[in-house]
Amino acid sequence: MKNVAFLLLLRYVTMGILYGCTLFSRVNCQSCSVITNSTCFDLDYCQTGSDGIDGLECYKQYLENHLTCTWKPGTRASNATTYTLITEQIDRSKCKRCKNILNTFHLIEGLFSKNSVTIWVVESDPNRNCSKAIFKGTPNQLVRCPPPSQISYTRGQGKLHISWKKGKNALQYLVQFRESNMVTWKTVKSDNNHEVTVSGLNQSVSYAAQVQCNPNSTSKRCQKCMWSDVLFIPPELTEVPNIVEFITELLPSGKQRIHMSWKYNSNVSGYSVTVKEESGEFQETFNTTLPEISLTLSLSAYLVRVVAFNSGGQSPAYQRKIPEPQNIDLPGQINVAACSNESFSISWNKSLVKNYTCYSVVWGLVHGNKTSQSFHSLSEKISLRGTLEPYKIYRFILHLRHNKSPCNLKSLNNSESTYGRADAYCVEGRPKSGPVNVTYSNVTKTSAVINWSKVREEDLQGFLQGYIIHYRANDTSASSAITVNSSTNSYLLTKLKSKTIYKVSVSAFTTAGEGVRSDQIIFETKQYELSNIIVIVVCVISGILLSLCAVPISSRAFKRAKIFFWPNIPNPGNSNAMQEIDRSSPLEFSHTTAVPLFEADTDEKDADSLHIIEESSVMLAEIEQLQNEPVQSNVDPSPTKPAPPPVSDYTTMEFFHQVMPHASIATAVAQVQPGRQNDIELSTMATLKGMTALDYLKQTLCNVYSNTTTAGNDTIETVM
Repeated sequence: MKNVAFLLLLRYVTMGILYGCTLFSRVNCQSCSVITNSTCFDLDYCQTGSDGIDGLECYKQYLENHLTCTWKPGTRASNATTYTLITEQIDRSKCKRCKNILNTFHLIEGLFSKNSVTIWVVESDPNRNCSKAIFKGTPNQLVRCPPPSQISYTRGQGKLHISWKKGKNALQYLVQFRESNMVTWKTVKSDNNHEVTVSGLNQSVSYAAQVQCNPNSTSKRCQKCMWSDVLFIPPELTEVPNIVEFITELLPSGKQRIHMSWKYNSNVSGYSVTVKEESGEFQETFNTTLPEISLTLSLSAYLVRVVAFNSGGQSPAYQRKIPEPQNIDLPGQINVAACSNESFSISWNKSLVKNYTCYSVVWGLVHGNKTSQSFHSLSEKISLRGTLEPYKIYRFILHLRHNKSPCNLKSLNNSESTYGRADAYCVEGRPKSGPVNVTYSNVTKTSAVINWSKVREEDLQGFLQGYIIHYRANDTSASSAITVNSSTNSYLLTKLKSKTIYKVSVSAFTTAGEGVRSDQIIFETKQYELSNIIVIVVCVISGILLSLCAVPISSRAFKRAKIFFWPNIPNPGNSNAMQEIDRSSPLEFSHTTAVPLFEADTDEKDADSLHIIEESSVMLAEIEQLQNEPVQSNVDPSPTKPAPPPVSDYTTMEFFHQVMPHASIATAVAQVQPGRQNDIELSTMATLKGMTALDYLKQTLCNVYSNTTTAGNDTIETVM
């Protein structure tokens, strides 16, 4: 950098020397000679005209000894044109001639200030064409005040403001201006000696202007004033830069990239972009000739301002606020605690101290002005003091500065990153207003939906913990309350009474307690219609009937399923024998003689035929005795005759073998003596009992016996 600066300085010095040498060599270093004869030279062949040299003027600036002459070249002048300047003071019989002047001005020295002087300037070219201009005057009467220096101007809203450095010899200045395409000048006077404002200008038109001192306000030694060089003032920039693109991109490590691009329809010299931290700690202005800019910033809030500018001034500004990014994950976490009503304590991860010693904390009310404090710290905590307001939320943002020294910012671009953020109250209170926009919807006979909006954040006065819904029926004074979490904004009330008016209000609560309830809303639940009542009654009755019918149906289905899946396992409880046992006393047959129906050596093949035992007197006597003998239900059984076993689904087969012979005898008697009705009835009962007993014999025999009793004597040979 030092070498570059040295080279630039050397370059400018060299150019200045060359320019000075050229300037003075072309004016003062020409061949000048003094002519002593009465006639300096003959210039009759050179004419004066509109197309030749013109505007010769000579003057003497205040406190200067030399005379300065300036002129305007002719229309035929070129780079090869040279000038000859001749001065003559007749009273002194002195004539001086300077040839080969290349510039349009010349400094004349050695003149007597009280003697009049005649000055000629001759313009000639290689074709020996020449023109001349003449000036006459007395040097001490040609003193003029120079134009002001350091002239600047600005334009805006139809006004032109011109300012300059204060002059010593003039108390007032004149400004003349005109539109660039006009010839006539308009002149205004300044109210002071350093600025003037011109109003009523056309914003879309360029202007020309000049400044000079007012001769009437100068001292006696400065009787004339010189006009400054013409100022060319471009049109105003009346449009706001048109933003084409504005992109905010979140970067890792707590940074964001801002990219802006815009366009402008007028010709401009460049653009000025000002970025300011909302906390007011630092702002920076970037000048660029390109209609775009990209910056890497921390996650603070910023104000961005973009203007276009030219030599005439600036355009109206485009302004935009870049808010703090919300609901994002930051690299770290900070802890904030209220130490008192006047201070907060902030702490962070101790490991940061190893890499960072410079920090910045931006803090203040969430909905208010914020302040910034930068500091060096070798500890992981800091205390912030200030005039704190109770029941209001404060926000704290910790930034890390990459440059250790100096800690305060010198540039915004890529100079800091955001580490953590936290909110805190110095003192919490109850919400001073209830939720807003409390409404109801979807009202039915027994329910309704309650909706509400959040409590205004400035009315919370603490961290929101949840909501409480208060409701009661109009016909009772008892009130019910339901608590919901802070993220809920609607709730379904159930178990309400039909055709009943309800009043509902909602309140919020913080750690300090419940706040003000909202305004009550009133609604009425719907009434059951007759058709609804009929439907309910029909449904209830149908349910009862279905329940009653389902019991036997399900029982039968169970039994059928049992028979289907377990056909080889009969249910003794459903047999005729068990039913007859239930109706009769087992003592009826206690006196019968157990005669086996089949021989003991009956083979499996004997199941295909049935043997009928012939009637005997012993069997008839036993049957008559059994018929005429009354039933003794309370007579104790004989010790020699064992009582029947208790009846169950699977009773032992021993008891059925005991009663089975009597059933066979009764069946045979009924077939031999059909004329005896009583015997037939007894035989019928015995037959049924015999059939029941056969249910537990072989299944093939049961089928044969059943077919014989129903189909006749096709397969059974009956003894007559």
